[in-house]
Formats: sequence, C-alpha cells, structure tokens
Amino acid sequence: MKTRVVYGFAALMILLSSTACGQTEPAPDNQASAPKTPEPVVLTVYQQAEISDEDFQLLFVEPVKKKYPYIDLKLVRLDKGVTLDNLVISGEVPDILTPPHSGVLELSQKDILFDIAPLVKQANLDLNRFDPVTIDAVRSDKGELWALPYAMQFNALYYNKDLFDKFGVEYPKDGMTWDEAIELGKKMIRNEGGIQYRGLDPVSSYILSFPFSLTYVDAKTNKASFNNEQWKKVLELTQSILTIPGNELKSTEPGAATQGNLFIKEKNVAMLASTNLMAQIGSAASGINWDIAQYPSYKEKPNISGKLDTHNLAISKTSKHKEEAVKVLEVVTSDEVQLLSARKTARMSPLKNPEMQKQFGAEVPYLQGKNIQAIFKSTVSPGPIYSPFEVDGKKIAQAKVRELLAGNVDINTALRQADEEINKMLETKK
Repeated sequence: MKTRVVYGFAALMILLSSTACGQTEPAPDNQASAPKTPEPVVLTVYQQAEISDEDFQLLFVEPVKKKYPYIDLKLVRLDKGVTLDNLVISGEVPDILTPPHSGVLELSQKDILFDIAPLVKQANLDLNRFDPVTIDAVRSDKGELWALPYAMQFNALYYNKDLFDKFGVEYPKDGMTWDEAIELGKKMIRNEGGIQYRGLDPVSSYILSFPFSLTYVDAKTNKASFNNEQWKKVLELTQSILTIPGNELKSTEPGAATQGNLFIKEKNVAMLASTNLMAQIGSAASGINWDIAQYPSYKEKPNISGKLDTHNLAISKTSKHKEEAVKVLEVVTSDEVQLLSARKTARMSPLKNPEMQKQFGAEVPYLQGKNIQAIFKSTVSPGPIYSPFEVDGKKIAQAKVRELLAGNVDINTALRQADEEINKMLETKK
C-alpha cells in the first residue's frame, strides 16, 4: 500500500510540474497581449479660413503624423465647383471643418455639427488653457460645444514709413483715437508729381463696426439690426474719413485684401487700418518700408481694436472617424503647435499661455524690428451671435453705404432703407 501511495504521489508531482511549465511558456503563436496597430485613416479638412499649403503641412499634417502616424490629412479647398453645400448634397461632407466664428452657428443650424464636448473630455483636452471668450463664442446657448479655436484675427494700423519720411511727418503712435488718426492722416494728404496721396484708409464700415460687435441681422429675431445709434456712429466715422478731399476711395467698401494690395502696389496710402495683412504686406515681393501701430480706438471704447473673430476646428456630424478627428483638434491646439504657429506664421493664439505673445513672429523674417507688441495692447469685444442670413444682410447694407459715400443718400436714409431691404430679403428667405 505504501509503495502505491508513493508512486501515485510522484506521478501527481510530475503532472503538476509539467502543467506549471506550460503556463509560464506560452505558445509562440499567442499574440493576444500585443498592442493592435490602428488602421490607417484619411481625414478630409475643408478650408474655410485662409491657409497656405505650406502652413497646412506645418501646423496640421506634420504634427498630426508625428503623434499619430496612422492619420493622414487631405485639404479640400473652397472653389467654384467645390462648396460646402455641394459636398453636403453629394454626401461627401468633410470630416473636419474650419469655420470662422461667424460661420459656426450657420453650420450648426444646417445640422452639420454636433456637440463635441464628450469627445473633448474623452481626449483629456483642457479647455481652461483657452481664453474663455474664445470658448464661449463656440458654445450654443444650451452649452453645446461646436468647435475649438486654433487662431484669432487681429487689427493693426499699417503705415508706409517712406511716405512719412518723405513729407516730414511723425510716425503714428500706439494708443491713438480715431480723431487723432484722422488728424494725422490729413497731414499726409497731398498731390505731388501727379500722384494723389491718401492719408488714411479704414477699409470699410464693416471693419470699423467691430469694436461694437454689431451685426446686420439680429440672430434671435431674424430681423434687420442696422438702423440704430451704434451703426450710425460707425457710418459717421466712415463718412468723415472717406469724404475728406483727396482721401476719397474710387471703390468704397472693397474689403481688406483689396486695400492691402493698393497699399502695397500703388504705395500712395500713408496709413491702412485693417485686419491681419502681415503676410501680404511683409512678403518679399511687396518692397514696401512698413511698420504697425496700435489700431485706433473709439473714445468710448479705449483700446478695443475689434470683435472676437476666431478660426475654428469643427467635426462634422456625419464623419465616420470622430475619435480620430478629435485627435487632430488635440494636436493643432496643443501648446507645442500653437507656439510653432505664433513663431513661424504670426497667427494669434487663442491660448492664455503668455509665451504665445512673447514669441509672436520670432521666426518670421519680415517681422523682425517691427512694433509687433502693438497688436497686444488692444483687446476685442465679445463675438456676437450671427444669423444664418448675416452675409445676405451685409451685402444689402454695404450697397447702401456705397450710396452714402457717393453722396446719393444721407446717413439716416441709408440706415432706414437698408433695414427695410434687409427685412424684405428675410421674409423671402423664410
């Protein structure tokens, strides 16, 4: 009996030993614990805010590829045959959209966007890093988060140093009011050698309205919002500048890019008060000796240069790759990429990090020696809520401003008639 027990015990020990060995040495083909490589994904990005191919590579493609090698980005540019409406109709809505602040509401009302707050939370994106006003601007009144800002627009007073030197007038200074800028501009108006030199170009009443956060259409009522005292003040300023003898514009309300070209090519404008035209004016081809001063202020709005105008990243509701898309938002709004953007492309960051201001334009050759900190001496008014019909209202109002500057109507008539025409348009749209 003892012999059998010993043999039985020995056999049991051998069996247990072999079983234990089998547990510590998995079969060579057992790959269950190895991390799975994500499938390659191509995300389309629809260009709404202006961006060059080079900057898209620098700020989007390369940093995203570095952190997430399986994500590729393809830029879809706005073109005659390529509009967002066409893409929606064809069922090819891009994964990521880049609307300005004024276009976010329209996209949400077209049911193209969705609340990305859960995805942002899942990705551990800290919204406290952003200037609160930029986040508030992309939230709905219900608290839904439609997008994340990645750049901000800014205004500046550009001036031609050669013209000021030529006429022996002191350069513009930071902190000027519009009255002071107008008086300085008058000193530069003259006709010499058959060339008419203009002292001050404010571009348009539209840009002059920014500090008051005005709209042409009330987003809540969808009725005209042009005929009021604030718009009247804006038109009075526009008229006071653009009807000074010798300072008139042949084509009024033309837009910042057009006026930037005139400032650069014709070189007969002493000061241009406009949005961010640094890349356009600073290019090697421009050949203009320029600098900037702080954008002029209304007396009742000291150091307010404009309204909040952000460039944003939104994810389309129909995207099949929402989790990958939010990774793109994470990378582009990271401190690393935002600092790269500020240093290399002179884009104003929506982040609160003070380094973004300190290092702004540090690697942009044409900004060296310029009074760059002038743009940070002003703040912006909150971004208004825009109606989907804002652009239509703007066209009507600006046409009426052209009549005003041509002397065909007075300010009160222009405001009243524009409101009437906008309301008629809105009735038709409804």
